Amino acid sequence: MPRFAANLTMLWQDLDPYQRFEAAAADGFRHVEMLFPHELDEERLAKALQDLELEMVVFDPAPGDWAGGERGLLALPGREEEFATTLRDAIELATRIGTSKLNALVGVPPAGVSSDQAHATALANLHSAVPLVNEAGITLLVEAINNIDMPGYWASTVARAAELVAAVDDPGVRLQLDQYHAAMAGEDPLECLRTHFPLVAHVQIADVPGRHEPGTGSMPIADFLRELDVLGYAGFVGLEYRPLVDTESSFVWMRTMDWEQN
Repeated sequence: MPRFAANLTMLWQDLDPYQRFEAAAADGFRHVEMLFPHELDEERLAKALQDLELEMVVFDPAPGDWAGGERGLLALPGREEEFATTLRDAIELATRIGTSKLNALVGVPPAGVSSDQAHATALANLHSAVPLVNEAGITLLVEAINNIDMPGYWASTVARAAELVAAVDDPGVRLQLDQYHAAMAGEDPLECLRTHFPLVAHVQIADVPGRHEPGTGSMPIADFLRELDVLGYAGFVGLEYRPLVDTESSFVWMRTMDWEQN
C-alpha cells in the first residue's frame, strides 16, 4: 500500500499555511510535502511538525524570483552560485526538520539561452550538488514539469529529467515522477514509471485534465498505484492536486477507488 503525503501547498487552501499542518494531522496523515517552507517561520514550522508528529518528506529549495516568473535555478547559466546558496539553505532547513529529499526545480531558461547551454548548466550544478547532499544524507530530486502548466520549463518530459539524473550517475540525485505532469506532456505515466523506476525516489499524483483528485479525470491512477506496488516502490506518493470542491471531500477516492493490489 502506498504511503501518501499530503501536499500542503495544494490542499486546504482555505486555511493559512500553519493550519494546514493541523488539518493534515487531523485527517490522519503522518507525512506531508510542500513547495517552499523557507517562506514560513522556521521555529514555528519545526514546532508544528514536532507537536503534530508529522514528517515533511520533501520540499523545494528557493526557485529564484517566483513572482517575476522564475521557476527554478538548476538550468540557468550565470546563476550557479545562487543555486548553490539556495541548496545549502535548503539542506540546513531539511536537516533541522528531518526532511530527507529536496526537489530542485530546473527552471525556465531566459531568452538567448540554448537548450544545450541549459542542459550543460543543469548537469554541472547537479555534479556540484552531489558532495553537498551526500554529506548531509539527503537525496536531491529532479522533476519534469509540463510546458502547458509551466511554459518554457526546460525539463518538460520525464525522459529529459531522467536523462539528467542518469548522466549524474550518483545515488544522491534521483527522479521525482509526477504522474500528472507526465500525462500533460503527452507521455504515458505507467510506461515512464516502468522505464525509469530504478531512478525514481518520489512520486506525485493528480488527475487529468484539471489537476484534481483521482477519479475526476481520465487517468488510470488506480493502475499507476498498483504498478508502484508491483515494482516494490517503498517511497511516498504526494497528493499534489487541487481539490475539485474541497479538501475533505477530495479524499473519498481513497476509500472508493479499486487501487489496492489484489
